[in-house]
Amino acid sequence: MTKSILTKKILYWYDKNKRSLPWRKKFSQVKREYYTLVSEFMLQQTQVATVIPYFNNFIKDIPDIRSLSKIKEHKLIKYWEGLGYYSRVRNLKKTAQILEKNFKGRLPSTIEELKLLPGIGDYTANAIMAIGFNKPFIPLDGNIERVIKRLLNLKSSKEITKENLIKNKKILGTSIRASDYAQALMELGAMICRPKNPLCHQCPLIKNCKSFKKKDFEIIK
Repeated sequence: MTKSILTKKILYWYDKNKRSLPWRKKFSQVKREYYTLVSEFMLQQTQVATVIPYFNNFIKDIPDIRSLSKIKEHKLIKYWEGLGYYSRVRNLKKTAQILEKNFKGRLPSTIEELKLLPGIGDYTANAIMAIGFNKPFIPLDGNIERVIKRLLNLKSSKEITKENLIKNKKILGTSIRASDYAQALMELGAMICRPKNPLCHQCPLIKNCKSFKKKDFEIIK
């Protein structure tokens, strides 16, 4: 099966089944960058359902990079109470201040520059490139790792190293709809290719999945 067919299958499934999330709505490019930045920081270590009300409240009162860069920290923390991991929001503000000072309030559009910003590592940089800028990057979160492991039935300690998973993510291909495609892969892992009791008969990749063929669904971490 070619990568392009696999990509089309996943996007077709996503278009019919994706969750309605506030950061997935259609926005201007400036807002898309900002909302991607905020949502990705919030989603570090936190479930989607928990993040939604926090995200909505945050962007309502702190609508852009400039307002985030200027808000007093004690006020900012109030918008994060209950999410925990407060270093995330402190790094988010530091990043906003750097963007306001050095990038005219916009996110840089190269992965190298993104990774120099506070709180942005390899995964978050890849997510911003894909979702915020529609560039052909695949952020390797736990959901996408699980899809790759099951699709290829990766089991040995050598097969499931981060380095090998990064190498194997090329099997997923790319799409001109890079933003949607990255989110589609995350959604597939979260909703269908679940850690336990995967919903294989609802999966668009069932015919291509080596784990399904072997009836071996255990995920090795």
